[in-house]
Amino acid sequence: MHATAIRVRFDEVDQMDIVHHPRYLVYFEVARTRYMRDLGMPYGDVVRSGTHLAIVEVGVRYLKAARYDEVLTVLTRCTEVSGARVCLEYEVRRGDDLLATGFTRLGSIDGEGRAKRMPPELREVFERAVRSGEGEGAVGRPSAEEER
Repeated sequence: MHATAIRVRFDEVDQMDIVHHPRYLVYFEVARTRYMRDLGMPYGDVVRSGTHLAIVEVGVRYLKAARYDEVLTVLTRCTEVSGARVCLEYEVRRGDDLLATGFTRLGSIDGEGRAKRMPPELREVFERAVRSGEGEGAVGRPSAEEER
């Protein structure tokens, strides 16, 4: 699984000092774009080529609370890919504690929002990640500069 470090910022917590539930979707987005970059397919390059990956389904299961200034690790892996869709799964951890799990299912669309087949080179990157369970060059501990 690919690891992305995220430091919880003050604006992400509620009055109880707990990360507000929709922020986990932002953490998934940060982890997804970092994952794609480390797989060798930065999302900006995908968009410039005329393809967007729109979220068509998302799910989160909350298990334990995260708090201000904690460093979390979002683990990401690609679990399935088809001609026009890809599914990514996430684990949000604080050390060994599992705080949340989730997934995003994305559909390939053009600049006008119409469904389209994923470009072969993008699909191949995701297919390699599914086969390996991690993605080439995408495994490891988050570096210090990844913390925000």
